[in-house]
Amino acid sequence: MNYSLENFCMDTKASLLSNPGSSGRKAVRAHLEKLLLNEAFIAEFLETQNRGKRVLYHDPETDFYVNAHGTDEGKRKGKPHDHGQSWAVYGQATGLTNMTVWDRTDDGSDPDLAQISERETFPLTPGKAALFDTGIIHSTAHPTAARWVRVTGTNLDLIERYAYDPERHRKIRMRPSL
Repeated sequence: MNYSLENFCMDTKASLLSNPGSSGRKAVRAHLEKLLLNEAFIAEFLETQNRGKRVLYHDPETDFYVNAHGTDEGKRKGKPHDHGQSWAVYGQATGLTNMTVWDRTDDGSDPDLAQISERETFPLTPGKAALFDTGIIHSTAHPTAARWVRVTGTNLDLIERYAYDPERHRKIRMRPSL
């Protein structure tokens, strides 16, 4: 039997209820890798996801969201950003996402300025998932068309978070869309 979206959501909820911290989130990453092996799931929920995001599931008790994402554009590069007080697990279904993790190198004393530097870049390939825990700054790049799942600890559209401009050393508030 294939590991389904329903199985994933039940296992994720159980993991987050038993351990809402980093180890619970690491379990979510492992569950997502199991889900990404299900070709029927990818065909049903991700194959036609060519832009933006679509919410596949929201758990009201733990507040996690499962979102389908995709792009048909090549050479798409996102800005470095954080997830505010939330976290995210990205799971690659098709294509490739090059993930870059950034370190904040200033002291944070100026609310509008931020110096960041690249720590590491790694490929997220089909069937693999990566956790970006609370406070981690990262960016995504899609050299070709790609489909992925992003699981978040809450609705990121409703919380304060930041994008970063490494050339201008700027920190840009991403406004919640209430």
